[in-house]
Amino acid sequence: MNVINILVDSMNRRFLGTYGCSSGVTPNMDRFAKRAAVFDNHFIGAAPCMPARRELMTGRQEFFWRGWGHLEPFDDPIAAEAAKTGAVTAIVTDHYHYWEKSAHGYLEHFQGSRFIRGHETDFLNTDNINDIPDWAASIDKKGRAGRGKKYYNNVKDFKKPQDFFAPKTITAACDWLDKNHTHDKFFLWLECFDAHEPFHVPEPYKSMFTKITGEGMTVWPPYQVGYHGHNDEFWNNTSPDEIEYIKAQYLGKLYMVDEFLGKLFDKLDELDLWDDTAVILTTDHGHELGEKERFGKQPPMYDLSAHIPLMIWHPKYPGPKRISALTTAIDIYPTILEMLDAAEIKSPHGRSLLPLLSGKTTEHRDAVVYGWFGCGAMLTTKEYSYFSSWDNDVPLYWYSAMYSSPSPDITSGKYIPGVNSPVWKIPVKGEPVFPEMLFDRRSDPEQKMNLVKERPEIVKMMKEKLVKLMLEQGVPEEQFARLRLTGFLPN
Repeated sequence: MNVINILVDSMNRRFLGTYGCSSGVTPNMDRFAKRAAVFDNHFIGAAPCMPARRELMTGRQEFFWRGWGHLEPFDDPIAAEAAKTGAVTAIVTDHYHYWEKSAHGYLEHFQGSRFIRGHETDFLNTDNINDIPDWAASIDKKGRAGRGKKYYNNVKDFKKPQDFFAPKTITAACDWLDKNHTHDKFFLWLECFDAHEPFHVPEPYKSMFTKITGEGMTVWPPYQVGYHGHNDEFWNNTSPDEIEYIKAQYLGKLYMVDEFLGKLFDKLDELDLWDDTAVILTTDHGHELGEKERFGKQPPMYDLSAHIPLMIWHPKYPGPKRISALTTAIDIYPTILEMLDAAEIKSPHGRSLLPLLSGKTTEHRDAVVYGWFGCGAMLTTKEYSYFSSWDNDVPLYWYSAMYSSPSPDITSGKYIPGVNSPVWKIPVKGEPVFPEMLFDRRSDPEQKMNLVKERPEIVKMMKEKLVKLMLEQGVPEEQFARLRLTGFLPN
């Protein structure tokens, strides 16, 4: 069987019709949902971009050990493992972080590739330009100095929707299918950096969800973290109209992505691929658009960013169906390899979703854990979400086979369970602390009421579950002290 994995960056679950949105932003994804299994309790593993991709491509949860970076020499990348099954493997993407020094190792294992260059601040054009349009100048003026001009340099010749990144990326994937669908087996990783910021879209998408013209307004606001007073200048000086405009540009970009995904689904119809091709559609994380006075994705990862969409079409187990089991991003890796009939699946932390798709079981996990390196851990059950705080006076270490700068404090050893070779133990600083939080997912889906003080017995239960998962993963011992969990360790 073939597998196509579609990753749409920063895709907010709350704007998809199949998850209850009535605005008509995603008609083609909703069309896909009518044939697929729709997962209602799917969550991230680690954030942001590259931590999420390492988990998706290796089945290894990483945020207890390290953050943004490369694949490790001891990882088993999904493309290499897929090739062992006899599949022809390829990636089609415009995600520019893949060709940065800090994120190497993800692409080289694919047998084929199509790269669309120039998104965000990709090191593409260096043309000497002086005049930039109002929308790009507003990016520079409102918290993203230099980025508006750099991005504009990359896109200044774009005239029509087909020139933009998602249309070009998805069109390239359709072209790849035209030329490669007759292989005995293939694995295609299709990844759009959209609907990531900057939320720059052409007409008709620009005015599709607003009448505001956007003059003097940014389409790339700085992240607002809410708790720490970081980048408050933008939030304190913006207007309700600008917030509405930014959200409308995001919706326009998501609609554009959806429109071209419709062409991909049409291509599967044209090539008669549905009967022997599994299709996965998901994201790396969501993106806050002014909710809770925040923009972007950052800890604490509320459901706005952490509760993400997942839809899977499997020809042997057709939908439509809804799956309520708790699942997480690290489960994608073993699922794809089992779909490809891999003889051995080396997934350190992920669990295949095929038993859920086939109906052999309706349960998968009793809790999922996710987070951001250098912060706390977030634990979710079907009933509650618990966000741990942390103590930055307790040492924090980054564990990796590579380091970027020498230090006399770096040591080495066999610190990672299942990795029979030494790695570096690198002292690093933690992120600014946010408070401990507990939310009832049933009565408070918008996570407005922190119940830590009112429900100590639930806090205790969630800490015990978190410790159990951390012990199962073999996380570094200092993390228990750092997350103030030593009192919950078994004797």
